[in-house]
Amino acid sequence: MFKTASITTLLIVGLTLAASCFLLFFRLSCYALWDDEVGLAIPANQVWLTGKTSVVCGENIMLPREGIIVKDLKDKANPPLPAFFLAPFAGLSDRNVFLLRFPFAFCGLVCVGLLLYGAFLSKAPPRLLVILSLGIIGNVSFFLYFRQVRYYATAILLSIATAFVYLFVKKTPATFLVLALLLSGVFASNYMIFSALAAALFFDYVIWQKNEFKLNWADSVLLFAPLLPFFGLVFLGWNPYATAIKAQASINTFSDRATLFWWNLRDLNANEFGSLCLLLLSPLIYSFGIKNPWLLRGPLAVIVYCLVLALVSPQPVNITSVADVRYASPLIPLLIIIIAVLIWKLTEKINLGLALGIAALVFWTNLLHTALWFQDKPHSTILNYLRELVSPPAEPFTPTATWIQQHVQKGQSIWVLPEYMTYPLMFHAPKAVYAWQLRPEQKQEEQYKNLPAVHFKGLVPPDFIVVFGPSVQQIRQLIGQWSMQGLRYQEVTRLMTFWKDLYRPELFWRTFKPIENFD
Repeated sequence: MFKTASITTLLIVGLTLAASCFLLFFRLSCYALWDDEVGLAIPANQVWLTGKTSVVCGENIMLPREGIIVKDLKDKANPPLPAFFLAPFAGLSDRNVFLLRFPFAFCGLVCVGLLLYGAFLSKAPPRLLVILSLGIIGNVSFFLYFRQVRYYATAILLSIATAFVYLFVKKTPATFLVLALLLSGVFASNYMIFSALAAALFFDYVIWQKNEFKLNWADSVLLFAPLLPFFGLVFLGWNPYATAIKAQASINTFSDRATLFWWNLRDLNANEFGSLCLLLLSPLIYSFGIKNPWLLRGPLAVIVYCLVLALVSPQPVNITSVADVRYASPLIPLLIIIIAVLIWKLTEKINLGLALGIAALVFWTNLLHTALWFQDKPHSTILNYLRELVSPPAEPFTPTATWIQQHVQKGQSIWVLPEYMTYPLMFHAPKAVYAWQLRPEQKQEEQYKNLPAVHFKGLVPPDFIVVFGPSVQQIRQLIGQWSMQGLRYQEVTRLMTFWKDLYRPELFWRTFKPIENFD
């Protein structure tokens, strides 16, 4: 692949891939699966066993938010590709966290390879290649999204592969069939990400790429003929609007959509996907004479992508304050490229060491992200992440699941608060039955009518109650009321670990060091 590359280029590529392997795979299993990860692991295991995205897990049933994604006890809201991709690993891993996360982390390594190969095909000089490598290695968000049992990895990799074929592969009939296949994969990974990607590619083609190749009728048939029936089949089988999501979907106003668009841009910056100020400066710098097309094409693609996300997102603005930034994760590689090209062009005529120092400040610190907006103290996120990998903070699920496995008898029931923290325990401590996920009136629904009473709040008292963090205040009030009715619970133990799962991929929901001196 790189047979005509110089020794310098090969060395840069080799070191970048080696560093990426470390950042992707080291201590991959140090944290328990959190709730959304379990939301994929359980249906994937059922795909292996039954061929269907069932939410049944032994004696347990995974019913997050009172079964909002469930129809006929199957996950019918989430597109199916991630579950089918994970199925062999979920079926054969016996709940081994490393094996469950491995295929997604491997997608990250392939993505790094595609970025480097694209730079090689673009004839990037060694200086630009080093800056790009610093951008890849320093982007903690990039690696965190690939270390999750979620749709992020397949969506990011297939999006980048689509862009790679679109930009670098000679256009033949086979090329359009490959593009159709890749776009189908993005659609089957996440519907909103597909919509945003398709819109960004459309505008890029109309403005720039149309001069490179003309999409004639025969090419259009090859591209779109396979897509439309595939989309129909996938959406027919996994239609979120055939589940309870339809009733709870947000109806945002135009003003709300504008707010979501701003939040998408703002929180790209807050999560260090890329520097918002440099992104917005790139077209201005282009107009001052630095005529690299990526300084225009890249920001336009980001703007279109974020705008379409704001238009299609069901996120309710009135009860949230940050963007669902995970849907913008496929933009991370593009933002790395834009900013790498900008730094390269601005520092082209200065000393290489100084240029790389500037790149390190941009990519390896938060100075042009949250520190610039006075939202955080200056720090190096990649150094914080390396410290975390060496000494990971404690998380709440592993000690709790261990306690349950040691002290709860098979078939005894547990009610967990907050309720979203039920699912990691359901996965890692499956001997218990996890109670009270549904409202009593839901027992009248066809899909739930044959479930045991323990799954409905208030019908059968649970044997144990597991409470994380501030929810203990709610439980104390309930226990006081129940005791007057003759139903008495007593405290069995306290596990002295901070309660919140602060190892999600979003940087504003993550900590890199232990939480101490907590109540």
